[in-house]
Amino acid sequence: MQDEISGGVEPDAARVSEVEHAAAMTWPASTVQHRGGWLLRYCADLDRWRSNSALPPSRVRDVAAEIEQVVRFYSERGARASVQVSPSRWHEELDVGLAARGFRQVTPVHVLTAELPGPGDVPAAGVEVRLDDEPMRRWLDASSAVRGRSEPGLARIDRPARYATALLDGVAAGIGLFVREGRWCAVYCMATAPWARGRGVARAVLRAGARWAGEVRASGMFLQVEQDNDAARRLYAGCGFEFSHEYHYRVADTRG
Repeated sequence: MQDEISGGVEPDAARVSEVEHAAAMTWPASTVQHRGGWLLRYCADLDRWRSNSALPPSRVRDVAAEIEQVVRFYSERGARASVQVSPSRWHEELDVGLAARGFRQVTPVHVLTAELPGPGDVPAAGVEVRLDDEPMRRWLDASSAVRGRSEPGLARIDRPARYATALLDGVAAGIGLFVREGRWCAVYCMATAPWARGRGVARAVLRAGARWAGEVRASGMFLQVEQDNDAARRLYAGCGFEFSHEYHYRVADTRG
């Protein structure tokens, strides 16, 4: 399936940079520093690599010195050093250098994009999607019910956002989060309750998010999905999302 989606096509540099900037802005870490083209991110209360990893510039000039800079940043915070090697094809030398320093690779992630108006298939019968501009109690409760946990760190999102709750016969069946930055709308927190899968819940959530994104003048959407999550990748492909680029994380085995 990887060949079907990626097709071996070189990612467009400007587009990739736009998407990665939008991702950093729409899911902000509590500490963000810009050093020599690197974006260094740390967030003690979020157990997510994206909020606790260093994003390299498109070109890394001195691999050893720049890895050392990353290690120092996380060591000063008693944290595990990690790097988002994104996109993977641009950073082969960096990847080799991180591996030599003992950074292990975490599951590759595909970034998918779609041009708006986006998902527009026939609405799923019985699915109602409600959008809130804040994480209201119903969304938080739905997140706990559908995902088995709530999502911390939402208060730091300072871009226009909509929290989607999908209901089947009045019962929370799925959630999603849409955040706009520039021309892009980020898609986060997509989840469907096991009992509701196969009933069009995720498509209904994406369709509602796409309508809102168009209303706030976004022209594209993006999301991240793990490379080995074939079911999700098929779903998103069916909704018009296409492969943009791939990244993975390199994570140090010990904390600083």
